[in-house]
Amino acid sequence: MGPSIKITPNLILRVENELRADSVLKLYLDNKECFEKFEPTRPDNFYTLDYHKNMLIREQRAYTMGTFLRYYIYEKSDLENIIGAINFNIMHDHVSKYAEIGYKIDQSHQNLGYAKEACLYGISVMHEYYDVNRLYARIHPDNHPSRHVVSSLGFKFECVEYQSANILGKYADLYRYYLDISDSQ
Repeated sequence: MGPSIKITPNLILRVENELRADSVLKLYLDNKECFEKFEPTRPDNFYTLDYHKNMLIREQRAYTMGTFLRYYIYEKSDLENIIGAINFNIMHDHVSKYAEIGYKIDQSHQNLGYAKEACLYGISVMHEYYDVNRLYARIHPDNHPSRHVVSSLGFKFECVEYQSANILGKYADLYRYYLDISDSQ
């Protein structure tokens, strides 16, 4: 299990529990239009406090089992407001561990380098604490800022996953990128 708090030059990355469900819900409500156009279609009850309480309980359980890690992102100057999240879904095959990375930053905090900073520190946690050797990122082709982030981190384009995600009720292609962590550390 990795650390529950990670401090970066500008950010605090923290695993949260259900007591912060209101702040998590606020992040999604404030960024509904911005996030929804690139993420899988949400369940009907997604924008409720109960949904996020239950989700945080499940995330906490998966964190203790070593199968999932989500850090909520705070600016060091404001430890009350969540400005984003970075997550890793940790899996393994017969040879090694790998993870799929996801991240989001509040639209008012984008273009400040926070996504890259959080990803760099999250990737180091994956390598050091979880023995993950390879990361994957699945990104909507029109999400140019996210494609820029993974490119700047050294991810390589692997393939197109045709019609692989239901986004806003329609199936869409995603680009899959990979990063061999052992090569980047």
